Amino acid sequence: MKTSRKKENRIIIFVVLISFLLIYAGNKIAMKDMNFFNQTNDLIVAKAEVTKVLTESVNEYSTILFECEILEGDQAGQIITAGQTIDSDTASSIRVVEKGDVIFLGDATEYEIGADWFLYEYERFNGIVWLGVAFAVLLLLFGRSKGLRTIISLTFTSATIFFVFIPAIISGYNIYVSAILVCIFITFMALLIVQGPNAKTLAAGLGCIGGLLVVSLITLGMSEILKISGLVDDDSYFLLYLDTANPINLKAIVFAAITIGATGAILDIAVDIAASLSEVHRHACKISLQQTIKSGITIGQDIVGSMANTLILAYIGSTLAMILLLLVHTGSPQDLLNSELIIVEILQALAGSIGILFTIPLTSISCGILYNRTKTGLSNPQAEE
Repeated sequence: MKTSRKKENRIIIFVVLISFLLIYAGNKIAMKDMNFFNQTNDLIVAKAEVTKVLTESVNEYSTILFECEILEGDQAGQIITAGQTIDSDTASSIRVVEKGDVIFLGDATEYEIGADWFLYEYERFNGIVWLGVAFAVLLLLFGRSKGLRTIISLTFTSATIFFVFIPAIISGYNIYVSAILVCIFITFMALLIVQGPNAKTLAAGLGCIGGLLVVSLITLGMSEILKISGLVDDDSYFLLYLDTANPINLKAIVFAAITIGATGAILDIAVDIAASLSEVHRHACKISLQQTIKSGITIGQDIVGSMANTLILAYIGSTLAMILLLLVHTGSPQDLLNSELIIVEILQALAGSIGILFTIPLTSISCGILYNRTKTGLSNPQAEE
């Protein structure tokens, strides 16, 4: 068993290295000559900490004045006066600056606010970093070695999306092809790193790819039937007029959003079924291909309801503010239900749920064929560390 575990660990290390190299190479290809964070467009002038609030209510400039100490750069340690502008229409929703707040300042010399600096944004990233660290620690405590693998796979997944897929879109690469390739890479990368190289991983991967193919075909077909343009919100219009040499295909963005969004849920259910059937084969004396498939479908029936709800609730939650706005300002149910924004959200939920439904039998069939052909991947259960 120790020899088998060492071999598996070597393969996982190899997969990690190959994944890193693929992401690095993909980034180089996708980026071309692009430079995202151009300092000339940076509105942040300095980072500072509030030391004293000078006015408790807005002045004639609709501004609350405060003193702060600059924390970085050539002016570090300098105490300056800045202002926070308060719009009367949104005053109840704005967090008023307080002593001890760490903020970012903008240049207000061109505006009449009673100060040369203004509160551009609160410093928030450090807080989310600490939450991320807590999440990583909990993963390590509960998942142990697999928790560490999960952290690595999540890092690679995020890097693939932000450093390869998004630059590829802006560089003008085919979004449909890029989305499919990214989903396939993420699927097998995550499975190999977290689950290891075995029959269970292959079965889950095949089932997941089958489910994603169904989602892709449904999205392509329904986009034509529903006459989807991709102009679903203000962000879409900004993308349409983005100053790039390659205009962005908004219909392809909708396709990519639905496909990538469904990947996580489909991968989850494929792993659940493959892992459950793996245990069945490990402990059962003899189980046929037909029994394996039937067991997989039965397991899938028990979890498909909650998984479909997960998808739908996730999509509703992500657009809740927009849904509230449309409900209040839409004149009739027909107007609301034919809005492209609402239709795309419904399409996301339904396409992803149908993909899950197809993933269940596809994964079950893959497990039946692979597990009955050989039990090599099942006979050496890995001791959890």
